[in-house]
Amino acid sequence: MAYLVTLKGPDTGRQFLLEQDVMVLGRQTDSGICLESQAVSRHHARILRVDSNFFVEDMGSSNGTYINGSRIRERAPLTEKDTLQIGPYIFGLRVPPAPVVADEGLVIRSQISASGSDLSLFVQDPARKLEVVLEIAQSLSRTLDLDVLLTKLLDHLMILFPQADQGIVLLCEGDRLIVRAQHNRRADDPTAVTYSRTVVKKALEDGVGILSEDVHADERFIPSATLTALGLRSLICVPLISQDGQRLGVLQLDRFRSGKSFSPEDLQLLTTIGLQVKVVLENASLHAELIREERLRQELALAREIQQGFLPTEFPAPDKVGYELFARVSPAREVSGDFYDFWQLDDGRLVFIVGDVSGKGMPAALFMVMVRTLCRHLGTAGDAPAATLARLNKALSADNPSSMFVTLLYGIYDPKSGEVLLASAGHPPPILRPAEGDAEQVELKRGPLLGVDMGKVEWSETRVPLASGETLALYTDGFTEARDPASKQMFEVLRLQDALSGPRARQSLEAAADQAKLAVERFIASQELQDDLTLLLLRRV
Repeated sequence: MAYLVTLKGPDTGRQFLLEQDVMVLGRQTDSGICLESQAVSRHHARILRVDSNFFVEDMGSSNGTYINGSRIRERAPLTEKDTLQIGPYIFGLRVPPAPVVADEGLVIRSQISASGSDLSLFVQDPARKLEVVLEIAQSLSRTLDLDVLLTKLLDHLMILFPQADQGIVLLCEGDRLIVRAQHNRRADDPTAVTYSRTVVKKALEDGVGILSEDVHADERFIPSATLTALGLRSLICVPLISQDGQRLGVLQLDRFRSGKSFSPEDLQLLTTIGLQVKVVLENASLHAELIREERLRQELALAREIQQGFLPTEFPAPDKVGYELFARVSPAREVSGDFYDFWQLDDGRLVFIVGDVSGKGMPAALFMVMVRTLCRHLGTAGDAPAATLARLNKALSADNPSSMFVTLLYGIYDPKSGEVLLASAGHPPPILRPAEGDAEQVELKRGPLLGVDMGKVEWSETRVPLASGETLALYTDGFTEARDPASKQMFEVLRLQDALSGPRARQSLEAAADQAKLAVERFIASQELQDDLTLLLLRRV
């Protein structure tokens, strides 16, 4: 597999595999190749693989991308003879030749179980084996970078087995075997990689270390043109098997020269080393997974911070506008599909919305940002709610490849008359809480939800007069559909009405919102919410 190697700059010698046809290089953590330097833009450049050729494109970086010292302005070819400079990094492209594979079977002179339960591994010269294994283990434990780890491993093996001409590490990635590291002593072609698929497959399937001695001395291999082309004389292939039996890959040592070949003792030694290597590989894999999880956690935390930044938290002063307003989203996950928004028109009227996007997680959060942005764009004109919903639905359904949708309650409040004009796009009707007494649900016709092209549709409007001290509560179904884990009953709208009724009518709106959320948490017997909770409260003063 092709890779970039750092020739100069930070982490000189580090290799970056070009695993995909398009690899982005940049400072941001979602880049395929992350370069930690302020001289590197967030998304600086990208490398494209077209058939067997490679190209580089600058992605509008601040400091530019250079090939052989010249700044590129458009897509430029990249070969192994070129140098690629991005900030303080200077890279070289390396494209190892494709492995030559022999599918003909080899005579297996010896094989041994790769399981640590095979005590014969430690019978012959146990002191030497223990010394070697401890030395390699100590060296490998110093890094969890897989590429560095495997390179160090092969360096040790080529010293330990001086008769070996080639050492390779093949790792399983899905149903494929990938050459992840190789060391070749042959001066004629130090980058060539050869291995027998037959032997590797048997080692992995049977879980055994395999030794094949001097195949050219056996007349049964004389007709094999492939083996003759490979020039193999002796090999050892040891599988790497995790504690739970998962096949991780193989270690293989090859000899092409005549003379001393590998012995059964060599097979035992390499199998013993393989037992240690598979532990290190598992630790490296776990470390990489922990890094990915931590990176995802940080990205989700940042996404939540960005999303919360879209929601207004500064509410109008009641003595200046004649009404009180409070709203809050309580996400069940790191990011939410619920949202609210409000803005004041030039004539003093207040526009307010509460929405609930289908689905969960990042897709819902991204769609929520788009809906909220369109609402602001289309709603600043102050048109009637039904007309605004029609335009909003047309905009959303025109470019919605994921087929997501949103329910929305859209209202305009006139402080002079105390009247609210409402339109619902598939959203639950609001609750009206009087200054004294019990709260009741507003009679409101639900129109079609938004984001789906259903031809000619209309949304109706409802006028709701607010008396002094009365509060209008808009909410999402995270309240009403919360379930008691024991009885499986839902919270439903009546319990929400009760949570907003009685003496709580004289509380501040923020306190009322706290009481509503607390009622849900008590009902589900947990502070871990089952769904997002969103509440917007508007009170005439």
